[in-house]
Amino acid sequence: MIRNYLISIILIIALILSVNIVTFSNSTKSILDLQTRRTEISVPLKGRQNESVTLINLNPVINAWYILQINKDDKSIESYHLENAYPGIQKLELSENGRELILAADSLPPYSKSWSVEIESVLAEARKIQRPFVELCEGRLYLRNPTVGKRTRKEWMTDLLRDRVKYGERITTFIKEKLFRDKYRQIGVRKKQAIENNAIDNLIKPVKVHTETDVANLTLTTPDLNLTISVESGQGMKPGHWYPVTDYPGVFVSAVTPELVFEEPTWIEEVLISPLDDKESSALVYLVAFDLSKFDLHFALGTDHPRVGWSDRVPETSHDPLLPGPDGFDTVLPLVRTGKVNPYNVRLVAATFAGGFKRTHGAFKWGELASKNHGSHYGFVENGVVFSTLNPGLATLIVYVDGTVDMKTWQNNDRLFTKEILGARQNGVPLLEKDNVTGEIRPGSFVKDWAKGNWSGSESKQLRTLRAGVGIQETDTTRFLIYGYFSSTTPSTMARVFRACGCKYAMQLDMNAPEHTYLAIYRIIDDKFVVQRLVKEMAEVDPPVDGQELPRFIGYSDNRDFFYFLRK
Repeated sequence: MIRNYLISIILIIALILSVNIVTFSNSTKSILDLQTRRTEISVPLKGRQNESVTLINLNPVINAWYILQINKDDKSIESYHLENAYPGIQKLELSENGRELILAADSLPPYSKSWSVEIESVLAEARKIQRPFVELCEGRLYLRNPTVGKRTRKEWMTDLLRDRVKYGERITTFIKEKLFRDKYRQIGVRKKQAIENNAIDNLIKPVKVHTETDVANLTLTTPDLNLTISVESGQGMKPGHWYPVTDYPGVFVSAVTPELVFEEPTWIEEVLISPLDDKESSALVYLVAFDLSKFDLHFALGTDHPRVGWSDRVPETSHDPLLPGPDGFDTVLPLVRTGKVNPYNVRLVAATFAGGFKRTHGAFKWGELASKNHGSHYGFVENGVVFSTLNPGLATLIVYVDGTVDMKTWQNNDRLFTKEILGARQNGVPLLEKDNVTGEIRPGSFVKDWAKGNWSGSESKQLRTLRAGVGIQETDTTRFLIYGYFSSTTPSTMARVFRACGCKYAMQLDMNAPEHTYLAIYRIIDDKFVVQRLVKEMAEVDPPVDGQELPRFIGYSDNRDFFYFLRK
């Protein structure tokens, strides 16, 4: 009997060990292994025994990013991350001798149909140039070089505390709660004055306000707004009306306070959202709408954030100590993150806005999502390359290959369509989504739940702070991506305002400081950038250098991820 008991214990231990071994051996060991649709070809390097060159197209549907590897005799690998400037008509190939990289194009005036690059000499020299993008073949191809992304002094200190100091996260949380909770709160002073309506009501839906509120001649002062609109000095803006931004076709701005916003009666009856508190009810909200028929949206990672390792938030039961990260790796090498817009698109940039949470906060500590998929880390995709798996149940902003922009709660079966995605960013759970049964637009099920919604704020569950979010509005003629800057708010109020905007879906981005909620629009005049940041405090993030504008995400590499609009 004792013998049988010992055998049973041994079998159980062996089973546990075998499960762990299988988990480890089948795990993704490199970010390249996560690219299931990649294609690769290897060619022996002529004149070099036991050496070869491998060219990997990370996603042939996108055809933008390639990894070129020189496989040495001593088993070492030298890697280069290449960016194709003409992905629609140009492909990269290897010569038969493995010494040249050939750029083959169907038609690319004024260039010839093919162009060859001596792999070892040209790429080695390009690697020595201290720039994130090094032009090759007269701009047909770029080498992406590792670089250090800029961060503010505040971010530098925060990262130092979180990465190097025990209980550093608690220290940063205490500082946020005690010193920065309402630091950026703005109040719009109401005025009664008869002014003409300069809004474009026929193009974009106005923000719904309370029907019993007399808003016919009501205006709000907007002391912090830094976008130029056609409103005479001292007049203010009509709450909920959209004003075209001067000299920026397809961009509109609106201002409102939550106390003026129309609330859905069923939301109140069913207690789907938390009540407004005195502070947030009068706190200004700025909304910026982008006509998606005039712009293409793109997503890019920062040089450092979000990371791909484990978030320290996930419970031990969701953490696999045999894996360096939830996808099996904790580095993106041999890929290179540049933290800025590629050079060949700079002149087309119309706007940028900061992305979502860092990996530190980009996973769940409590609730159902914390126990699934290694803690449900927020996923992200750039240029068709999966850096972190998109996890079900999370709010996701998606850009498809055909340029379509959508927002949805990611589902398991959505994995089948990863091939069509150009860029994607997950950031928690939805603020607004469609009810699968009734078809109604309702608050996300965790909008009121601080822990399960992973809304951050503070450990004492004080949710009111500066927050940014984004939503999709559809009209009969066009679609708008609406960015919201909430100077002091809770998730419930964000849901109120985005629904009043007519959005069918909405999600949070980042929070707590202007650098995390950054938005700016751009023009180029006489080969110089003209930058308008959404609010004045954002100018502190990227001050002029020698009197010249050097815009964030464009003029230099940044450590944080971001979205950017290109003019069509």
